[in-house]
Amino acid sequence: MQIFEQNSMREGACQFALAALEQVDSIVDLDNGSEVEDLPETTAMIKGRLWANVFKYSLDLKNFRDAYCAIISNPDDDSKYVCLRRFIIVLCELGETKKVICNGEIPFTGLVEKVEQELFWKAERSDLSSKPNLYKVLYSFEAYRNNWRKAAGCMYRYFVRLSREGEAGGGRQLTHVLQEKLHALSTAINSLQLVEPSCAWLDSICEADDQISPSKKPRNLLMENSAFGTDSELSTLQFCVDIEILEKEYTLTEALYMLSTVNSKSKFSESYSIEALTDILVNENLYDLAFTIVLKFWKESGMKRELERVFAAIAQQCCPNRVGNSGRNLTDTQQLLLLPSSEDDGWDGNSKTIAVAHQVQGSCQWETLELYLDKYKDLHPRLPVIVAETLLYTDPEIELPLWLIQMFKTTKGGNRMISWGMSGKEADPAALFRLYTNYGRHTEAASLLVEYLDSFASSRPMDVLHRKKMSAAWFPYTTVERFWCQLEEMQGFGHSADQCDRLKKLLHGALMNHLQQVVVDSEDILSSVGGGQGAESQSS
Repeated sequence: MQIFEQNSMREGACQFALAALEQVDSIVDLDNGSEVEDLPETTAMIKGRLWANVFKYSLDLKNFRDAYCAIISNPDDDSKYVCLRRFIIVLCELGETKKVICNGEIPFTGLVEKVEQELFWKAERSDLSSKPNLYKVLYSFEAYRNNWRKAAGCMYRYFVRLSREGEAGGGRQLTHVLQEKLHALSTAINSLQLVEPSCAWLDSICEADDQISPSKKPRNLLMENSAFGTDSELSTLQFCVDIEILEKEYTLTEALYMLSTVNSKSKFSESYSIEALTDILVNENLYDLAFTIVLKFWKESGMKRELERVFAAIAQQCCPNRVGNSGRNLTDTQQLLLLPSSEDDGWDGNSKTIAVAHQVQGSCQWETLELYLDKYKDLHPRLPVIVAETLLYTDPEIELPLWLIQMFKTTKGGNRMISWGMSGKEADPAALFRLYTNYGRHTEAASLLVEYLDSFASSRPMDVLHRKKMSAAWFPYTTVERFWCQLEEMQGFGHSADQCDRLKKLLHGALMNHLQQVVVDSEDILSSVGGGQGAESQSS
C-alpha cells in the first residue's frame, strides 16, 4: 500500500487493502472460533487497520459513500470513531456537508449520536464566520430526522455564541450579526413549535459555557428586566428557555437590528434598560416595535404605565413649540395653511423649504398619534387623557385636534355621551373639562360645559323619563366651582377682565337654566310619587 501511495495510486492502494481483507479470513480459522497464535495482533485490530486504510484512500478519492461503508464495516470501535471524526472534518473542509450529511444520502446507521457529538464539538470550537456554518449543518442534520427539539437547541446555541462573540466589529459587522441572530431565533422558535408543548423548552446553559470566563458571558436583558418579577422566575429562566422567552429575545434583537439600520446619533448599548430602548425606538419613529416591546414585556398595570409613557413621548413630538425645540418657530399662518407650490411666489427658497418640512413632519406626527391612539385606547381607556394632558402641558397655546376631543365625547360605538351629563369612562367629557380648567383654557372649558348643559336640557322626548330618574345624570360640580373661582380670581387681578366677565355671564346663565331644569324634574318626580300613593290609598 505504501508503494501505491508513493506513486499517487490511491485507487490501487484501496484495492490492495480490500484484497488484504479477503485474505484475513483464510488465515484465521473462523469456523472453530480460534485464531492463529503466530499473529501479533487480534483479528479485529488487523481488520480495523485495513478498513481504516480503505476509508483513507476512498476519502482521498472523494468516494464518500465507499468511505462511509468502510467506517461501518470497521470492527474496531476506536478506529471506527477516529475515522468518523476524520470523515466529518474533511467533509466540512471540502464544503460537502450539505450534500452528504444533511440530505440523508448517508444514513449513519448506529452512528447518529456520534455524528451529533462530533458536529457539535467542532461547531463549538469553530469560528463563527467559517464556511459552512456548522451550527446550521447540525440543524439541517437534526431537521432531516425530525429531531426538532435538538434542531432548535443548535440554533439557540448559535444565537448565544453570536451574542457573546459577534458584536465586536463595526456598524456593518453589527448589522450582519443581528441579522444572523434574528435568523437563529426565528429558526429555533419555528422548530420548537413543532414539538409537543410539554417538551418545547431548551437548556439555556451549555456545558461549553463552563470553560468561559464569567466576565465574558453574554448579558441577558431578559433576565435582568423587572418584568419577570420574582427571583424564582429568574432562577428558572437560567435553566429553561421556552418559546415565550425566545419570542422576547427575537423582539429585542429585531429592535436592535432596526436601530442599526437607521442613521441615529444615539445608539443603543447593553448598559441601557428595556425602557431606554423603548424611548430610543420612539425617538427614531419605530413605533410598531416600541409597542411590540411594551405588549411583550409588561402586563396589566405595568403595560398601562408603559403605554402612557410611550404615548406621552409621541404626543410631545407633535408640539412644535415644546421646550428644547431647536427648529425655527413658524407663525400661526405658516403652521396652519398650505404653502404656495409655485416657484414665482414671494417666499424665500430656504424659508419655504424649512416651512414645508416642518408642516409635513407635523402632519405625519398627528396622523401617527391618531392611528396608534385609536388602536390602543381599548387596552387602556385613559390614554386620551394622557395625550391631551401632555399636549396642554408641553405647549400651553396648542389647540387640541378635533379627533382627540371627539374621543372624550363619544363612546366606543361612536355615540355621543351628551344626554346623561358628562360622566363616562376614564376619558369622558368631565375629564376633558378638568384638563381645560387645570391648564387655564377657560374659553374651551366654558364652551364644553355649556354644550353639555344645553344638551341635557334639550333631551329628546323619549329620553325625558330617563333624565328624571334619580342619579340619571352627573356633572363635575366641584370642578365647575373651581373654574368659577379661577374666573373671579383673574378678574380680581385685572387679567382679561372683559373675557372673564363674559365667560361668567355665559356660565351663570347656563347653570341657572340647568338648576331650574333640575328643580322641575324633581317636582315632577315628587308629584308622580305622591299621585301614586294617593291612588293606592283610595283603592285600599
